[in-house]
Amino acid sequence: MSKMCRLLLTLFAVALTAAPQHVDFPILKEEVLRERLQLATPKNAERFKRLKELFAKSGCGDASMHEQKVSGSKEPNIICGIDAPGGHPKTIIVGAHFDAVGGDGVIDNWSGAVLLPALYEFTAKAQRRHAFEFIGFAAEEKGLLGSKSYVHSIPKAERGEIAAVIILDSLGLTPTKCWVHGSTKDLVIAANRLAASMKLDFQEVDVEQVGTTDSQPFLEAHIPVLCLHSVTPETWKVINGSRDVWSAVSWKDYYDSHKLVSALLRYFDETLP
Repeated sequence: MSKMCRLLLTLFAVALTAAPQHVDFPILKEEVLRERLQLATPKNAERFKRLKELFAKSGCGDASMHEQKVSGSKEPNIICGIDAPGGHPKTIIVGAHFDAVGGDGVIDNWSGAVLLPALYEFTAKAQRRHAFEFIGFAAEEKGLLGSKSYVHSIPKAERGEIAAVIILDSLGLTPTKCWVHGSTKDLVIAANRLAASMKLDFQEVDVEQVGTTDSQPFLEAHIPVLCLHSVTPETWKVINGSRDVWSAVSWKDYYDSHKLVSALLRYFDETLP
């Protein structure tokens, strides 16, 4: 694990009348993130194994990690949780599917899954208000099986205790995008505001013409969710095919996405109820 870099930025709270805040957040050194992204492999069993190992190296041990069986998948969901130190009743979830179809699955979706262990480590070491769960979803490519299993396992009475879900899918082709129709409006507005404060390129690009992703089960369950990706009409043919390899990555765009997601966790933790 590399030494953490820290950045300082001005953020605006979700409420339009809120005063600016100074928030710092950690990011991985570029060479460390590059090494992790290059661990992509087309074999789903090996992808699960490598993600689990990265979680363990990031401090998610047996007490914090558990596997959730997913019907129709050889691999389970992998979940690493962090309790709220003050007993805050609500949870923020960050999820990304780790399975792949085509090429080495670097963009879709090792790019999202490989961020989860670092985000877990950063959050566990930081002061925080909410509880957190970091989830590697299985079998997204088979019909969102992992995320559907996870949402189904949440009792309806407890779904209101989820403050926000951030889904990461297919980052690194272009600057960060948001699937608006697959997200909750207030979270889209907040992410737009944050990206603008960081001077990062952030656009709203819907992907219904391509397919769907793990935000859909949360949206259907009326759980607040934000879906981040990098797909455009010009690049969508890269995913799920032989072109999904290391050379497809736009490194600056991917690293900027890492910065934005890291900042979003701190932002949501400080501003959401």
